[in-house]
Amino acid sequence: MAALRLKLTTLIEAFDRLSRREKTLVGLVGVCLFFFITSLVSIWVSARLSALERRIGDSGAKLQKMMELRSEYEKAREERQRAQQRISAARGIQLMGTLEMLAQNLGVDTKKMEMKPLAPVSSADSEIEEQRVDVRLPAITIDRLVLLLEQLEQRSDSIAVRTLVIKKNFQDSSRLDANFTVSKFQLKEGKEATASGGGKKS
Repeated sequence: MAALRLKLTTLIEAFDRLSRREKTLVGLVGVCLFFFITSLVSIWVSARLSALERRIGDSGAKLQKMMELRSEYEKAREERQRAQQRISAARGIQLMGTLEMLAQNLGVDTKKMEMKPLAPVSSADSEIEEQRVDVRLPAITIDRLVLLLEQLEQRSDSIAVRTLVIKKNFQDSSRLDANFTVSKFQLKEGKEATASGGGKKS
């Protein structure tokens, strides 16, 4: 402390020995130095504030993105639960029995109707299994075929006509020979309870 006071006294005495012109120059230099240092400090503070604002902006954008992803996830989860509930509601529907019943109701000759169950299709990481039946309907009118396919898909959201091949009947040109594949989507064994539990939770 004493050394600092001594240096300050020495500087004051040296300043007093200067001429008026020299004192003015020293004063101008001091003012310039002050403004220079002030400018450097202001630039540094502004840079720090800008960097902080950018970080806040980036954090806000990331938070907004996380909220959007969360919302999308919740919507997807709810849609998945609804789909599983629709599939579970149709678990008692038998494809071949349903096909035969609808055909009989429309006056289609089921004696000529051929149905062949196909191997179920499913991927290892999916909870859904696709049951398939290949159907052959010879000599059917186009209006009966359209009604049959419409009523079949309206029977349940889990039933869909996957392929359809139509040819003219050689014996009667007013009728068609139709081949189509019908699929019913269902949960794999052991997934029904999970779907039911998920539906109750939502």
